[in-house]
Amino acid sequence: MKISWRRDGQRNAARVLALGALLLGGAAACEQVASPEFEPSASVASGGDIGGTVVNLQGQPVAGALVSTPNGAQTTTNTSGSFVLNGLPPTSRLAVSVNAPGYDGTTAIYEVRAGVLLTRPIRIQPLAPPVVFPAGAGGTVPIAGGGQVIIPANAFPVPPATPVTVRATYIDPGNPVQFSTAPGDFTGRTFANTLVQIQSYGMLTVDVRDPQGQQLDLSPGQQAALQFPASGGTPPGTRPLWRFDALQGIWVEEGQVTVTPTTQNTTVGTLAPRRNVDVPFPPECISVQVLFAGTATPRTNEFVNAAGISYAGGTGGWTNGNGIVQLRVRASSQVLLRSGTAQQQVATPPPGTLGCPLVATLSF
Repeated sequence: MKISWRRDGQRNAARVLALGALLLGGAAACEQVASPEFEPSASVASGGDIGGTVVNLQGQPVAGALVSTPNGAQTTTNTSGSFVLNGLPPTSRLAVSVNAPGYDGTTAIYEVRAGVLLTRPIRIQPLAPPVVFPAGAGGTVPIAGGGQVIIPANAFPVPPATPVTVRATYIDPGNPVQFSTAPGDFTGRTFANTLVQIQSYGMLTVDVRDPQGQQLDLSPGQQAALQFPASGGTPPGTRPLWRFDALQGIWVEEGQVTVTPTTQNTTVGTLAPRRNVDVPFPPECISVQVLFAGTATPRTNEFVNAAGISYAGGTGGWTNGNGIVQLRVRASSQVLLRSGTAQQQVATPPPGTLGCPLVATLSF
């Protein structure tokens, strides 16, 4: 099924289309990620197309997943998990939401190039098992890997006897397959309104529903306690807490967590957005070239994913006419590069490296 983006939404694109194979990332070249405004590219007469294949943790296709953009373009995946959206306004970043019944949705970052189709893989994981309790009693919801969500009595705007269903779905940074479902491309916006690259110490979605399946959130003035599993071996202290902005495809700093030997603890006044415990890092630029196997012919418009091995983060982008893409990664780290059927593990440059060195050539 193909649905074209409506032209009457183009005026709004400049406001909302900002920001963003096992492991997935976003799409942005070095100079694009560094831009503080994330403005769309200049409008051209011809639109661009995006597509991909949505799979579960086992790599099986997810049919019927809803794929949508902030401006109202949408379609669903076919029986092979594939989709295409046609005629989108060209832009350097497009946050594309992917949701399916029974799954924890994600947001994939795309570039849109006039007159071409850009595709990428997308992975989603199932929602956590449900925990049901009366709203008036409150309850404790376990998080896989340790940790929990503690919801006080009468925290929701429903009668006390109303049974509420809560699912606390965790993305473990130590599980590469699960971590490949992470939304965005690990771009964050700090309290100081500065764009940074971040690495994750755990992500959490808390979904609350009433008996009719309507989503619930905390009443004004109520707070829930989040206890993320401790990860990464960081000593006790504090880390930043971030919420995910699905329209822009970025993480926005909103508070702090207190780290103990077993959990990372905080309180929140809303359960709606996905949360992430992250630490910013100074990124370095790398270049990757993709060629047709056995030739020096470049592969244009191929998606390249860079997934951190020695850190929990990643990004991605599409090759240019020379088969080259520039990506921002953590300095002095190990990264797994993937494109098509090719993959290669590389060491990233040390801090302060000039330019954007070519670190790998992938062929398939």
